[in-house]
Amino acid sequence: MVKFQKYEEKLSKYFQRLSEIKFKDKLKRLVFRIGIYHQNEFELIAELPKQFIFPCHLGVLFCGDFKDTLFDTIKMNLNLIFDSFFYDFRNLGDFTFSKEIFNKGVKNKFKMTENNERIGLHPTNKFYQILINKKKGENIDMILAITNLPIYSSSEDNIFFLFGETHLRHQCSIVSTLSLKENFYNRQDNQDLFNERVIKETIHEIGHLVLGPEHCDNNLCVMRFSVNIEDIDKKSVYLCEKCEQKLEKKRINFNF
Repeated sequence: MVKFQKYEEKLSKYFQRLSEIKFKDKLKRLVFRIGIYHQNEFELIAELPKQFIFPCHLGVLFCGDFKDTLFDTIKMNLNLIFDSFFYDFRNLGDFTFSKEIFNKGVKNKFKMTENNERIGLHPTNKFYQILINKKKGENIDMILAITNLPIYSSSEDNIFFLFGETHLRHQCSIVSTLSLKENFYNRQDNQDLFNERVIKETIHEIGHLVLGPEHCDNNLCVMRFSVNIEDIDKKSVYLCEKCEQKLEKKRINFNF
């Protein structure tokens, strides 16, 4: 019994020494690079962001087939709401997942319509890692991805078919346009309505990057949380008076 206790104490010391070195971090980096993910999930690898200061630079990255005019539309509307918060809005072009990465982490879920079609959804962390790397490579402060792929939250496994999500710590946002299209609900396409929805969700996610994680309780405010597509259509593309005041406080805090 005494020998066993001594052996147990030695083991404990060895484990403690292993934990003191940065073995875990090195292993995580290796695992990420060779493409093995625990339960098909992606664990973000990035340095801690520096202290954030406004005004800043915002980049927009596209994943999917979009009209060339979409960036200009997004830029114009973001400028209207967040005037003076960004030095510029940069079109970072397109990106495509490799075949190996594309299928990792995908969850198949039923689309809740008459056809009950099964759709493969992608974890948000898969996008965030691309955005973190791109942000560093482009030397920008905030970054937004627009994708036509359906997404689910890496932080909340039970949240599927997200319209968008924001990672505040790494100043990254994603907007998924698939469920913003009328044909997703087996209705006739409406390009104007689609553009309006994309604008609302883009402003909403960038709003989180600027204002923080809270949602607004004003039904018409663009920062109102949208459970479904009807909620998006009900709200406006503008901030309410309360959120405008929060924006003004940010300007004062950052002295611009």
